[in-house]
Amino acid sequence: MYTYGDIPDTIRTKPFWPLGQNLWALYKKYGFDYYVKNILGRGSTQVAHDMLKERLDTAIDVAKAVWSGEMKEPDKVLSYMLFPPVVTTRADLAQGAIKLMFGESTDMSFVLLEDISNEIVGFLNGHCENGIPVDWWIVGNEAEDVLDRRHRKYGHKVREMPQKTKNLVKCGERIIDILKDIRNERAPQWADSTYIINLIWMTADLNLISEPGNYEQLSNFWVGLAAKYLGLPEPYFTFVPSAGLTHTFMLAGMRKFISGLVGLFSASRAMWMAVEERTRRDLGDDNPELRDAINQRRAAGIPYPWQCLEKILPNYKKKETYEKELFEWQYPPGDWITPEDLGLTVEDTYRGVYLDIDHDCPKDKKATRDNIISMGIGKETEFLK
Repeated sequence: MYTYGDIPDTIRTKPFWPLGQNLWALYKKYGFDYYVKNILGRGSTQVAHDMLKERLDTAIDVAKAVWSGEMKEPDKVLSYMLFPPVVTTRADLAQGAIKLMFGESTDMSFVLLEDISNEIVGFLNGHCENGIPVDWWIVGNEAEDVLDRRHRKYGHKVREMPQKTKNLVKCGERIIDILKDIRNERAPQWADSTYIINLIWMTADLNLISEPGNYEQLSNFWVGLAAKYLGLPEPYFTFVPSAGLTHTFMLAGMRKFISGLVGLFSASRAMWMAVEERTRRDLGDDNPELRDAINQRRAAGIPYPWQCLEKILPNYKKKETYEKELFEWQYPPGDWITPEDLGLTVEDTYRGVYLDIDHDCPKDKKATRDNIISMGIGKETEFLK
């Protein structure tokens, strides 16, 4: 079993790694060298890039189908937010959520930072009008013309900006300066639109992707955004400038953050998050240990929403928490929702499963197959109710 002390102190995000419960379990089992090679290696960067592209396509496809009236019963269909693209949402709620969180006319960039090199390795950009995606482009590590573009005042390249700035907020402000120039060249009609970016370290992004439950994913979102308030040096990921509604929920505490945003994204209902077949194949072909660990995590189930809201986090401000590695989240006693409860296999849950269970359901209620509203993502959805 590997320890926190085995992580080199030169890793800027070292204090944050234990926050991500899913990836932390992998690190403890396989160690730093495996983690760097197989979790943070160039192959994983490409997987993240390809996954974001696939999710972007799904989000846009579904938005068009909802807007045109082509999609029947969008209140039973799951899709992805254009921004941030790791979040699953109900198809009929995506437009309203985007407007409430980011405004009427907004450019948005989801920026990936790699933990070992401290470089930006890619980003996804989109423009929304009235909450509807109308323009988008995606940049991978091979896009040297963009990642090597320099800040006009400071001379720093986009890719090296995390190394050249003292914190994520300052990093984000300077990246926005560059991306606004690119936006104004590509789409001058939106030169006066709001620009907001979400900077996220690769470890945080992969932890969010590997989380099977939407309530728990939002728990991880709150911990990452609120990390500085929890005693860490800076946020694990952040919006620049602060996204008004999200920032308000974050300051209100974990419980209100989760209940507020899960209401926006899924009408407060629990869901098993989808993971694309291509993503699972690309991650698992060369890393069977990673595939097996993710499968085991899914087999263990997801907490009931009430358990998620009532859990207790470690006190990250105490030195003892790190010295004794007291990093486990403490949940109220009781069974979790397992694939077996729903009459499903672990493989079935990767399709995405939308349930009629929320955080107000009785604590003695046990999930069954009758609680499944639908399975699948976007146009591939199968209705069970």
